[in-house]
Amino acid sequence: MRNAPTIVRWALALFVATAAAAVWPGTASAADANLASSTPADQSQVEQLSTAIQLVFDVPIGPSPKVVMTCGSPGVPQTLGKATLLADQVTVSVQLTTPAPKGPCIVGWTVTDTNLQPAGSGNFAFEVTADPVVSTSAAPASSTPVDGSTAPGTPTSTPTSSSVAPVTQPDDGADPATTPASGSGAPLGLFRLLSYLSLAALFGSFVFLTFAWPEGHEYRVTETFLRVTWLLAVVSAFLVVGATASQQSGAGLGSSLSPTAWGDAFSTMPGKAAVLRFLLVAGSAWVVARPSRLLDPTTQLAALGVPALAVLSLGVARDDYGFVEIAVGMVHALGMSVWFGGVAIQARAVLVGPGNEDLVYAVVGFKRLATPAMLATVLSGAMLMFSLDRGHLGSSHGVVLVLKTLLVAAMVFVSVATRQFVNQRLMRAQVMSAEMAQRLRRAVSIEALVGVAVLMVTSWLLALTPPGLKADAGSSLVLGTPHHFVNNSLNADITVAFSEKVGANDVRIEAIAPTTGITNIRVEFLPPLGSAAVGMAIDPIPLTGAGVAVLEQSKGFTLQAS
Repeated sequence: MRNAPTIVRWALALFVATAAAAVWPGTASAADANLASSTPADQSQVEQLSTAIQLVFDVPIGPSPKVVMTCGSPGVPQTLGKATLLADQVTVSVQLTTPAPKGPCIVGWTVTDTNLQPAGSGNFAFEVTADPVVSTSAAPASSTPVDGSTAPGTPTSTPTSSSVAPVTQPDDGADPATTPASGSGAPLGLFRLLSYLSLAALFGSFVFLTFAWPEGHEYRVTETFLRVTWLLAVVSAFLVVGATASQQSGAGLGSSLSPTAWGDAFSTMPGKAAVLRFLLVAGSAWVVARPSRLLDPTTQLAALGVPALAVLSLGVARDDYGFVEIAVGMVHALGMSVWFGGVAIQARAVLVGPGNEDLVYAVVGFKRLATPAMLATVLSGAMLMFSLDRGHLGSSHGVVLVLKTLLVAAMVFVSVATRQFVNQRLMRAQVMSAEMAQRLRRAVSIEALVGVAVLMVTSWLLALTPPGLKADAGSSLVLGTPHHFVNNSLNADITVAFSEKVGANDVRIEAIAPTTGITNIRVEFLPPLGSAAVGMAIDPIPLTGAGVAVLEQSKGFTLQAS
């Protein structure tokens, strides 16, 4: 039992390779896109501009680029056609619906990479030197700004009046659970999984060493297991914070890994919990360096308390959790961690070979921990299931939750069978034989693999929106001061309110008038002229008359600057 398990060393190597691949900046797929050229060119002068704008990037980009343009001082939004990505995957063409007016113009852009992850933003400027030529026979423009005096940096609403159409429902019918959010969604899910696994294994091992195997800290294999587990936990917690900040800001993952870029993570409760969790896991190093602190009465409370707080932070999994969901989630995380960590340290340290009676006592003693931990996990999981899904198991979240329930049932079955085997074969044993250690290790390894599957599904669930939370979304929007826009010529009266923060925003658009006949409302968020920030647009808005349209944070409206 003096040599570290080979599988632990391989796990460390695999994790380091995974983390390096996720943040390595050298590949084209991980690099931000840069504007190679444009028409008109940056800082150029053109006499007239009435057809199209063209942007050429240095790497292939995703299929949904966003392009906005303002002209004049203060900047007045220009009505543009849909930005179209050409077949070469690097050229974006945007049609102008009306000629650009005389004066300075700024074009802002935001793109994703081919994996639909944020790949950068920017802008370029040019000047139109002559007034547009307007035909005397031309009909009046079909779309005019609601308020031409809008200050830069505020939302501008542009309705177009047309034939009467029936009023639509304010919700566009999209399920946020299936709509990709901006940010580092896929890396964040992977990092969450690694963080959950390693943190649960670390804290559960501490509890196991304290209450079931006090002699364990004397074994070299235990020291190695704890150090490798702590390293995985602190690195994955660090990556979770970076990916959370990236998701909130819309910036690339590489740039968000710097602690100076973590400010955006504080815009949500899960982001704050992720930062706190990283600090607590890092602080657990003093216990890993000397596991005997778990048994010293003067240090035991702190030695268990610091990682316990890190586990409790897992209960703050969503920004829209209420007190009950957070409390139940904390119980769920504690129960799962005590069980999974105890199983993991048995498979990787206790049962790696034959040994003295302390190994027998450790395995038998785990039953005192496993039974209440399993009960806490199952009961709290059932409470969360009722609170979040409210019987709507046909949703995306509900289907995955059913899968998790089946895996938890399998986990309970394997755990009960293993504990029964231990009662039958080890209650009177004085030493751990090689044959018995091998059989028990096989059983607890299966138990641990089922636990890994449960935590994988748990990480998956966090990427989906439960029906129970969606039902309350309309009353829990986080909004700033409403911006009011009136256009008397179109009889248009519209208010726009949004969260007014960097990162994911809730948006609420209300059409007060006209009661019918609206076609094509577009809301543009425009940065001040000369700013490095990039505007964004919401288009189309599903309103044909008086009503309210809501865009929740989960649907991916992300502001990248104040």
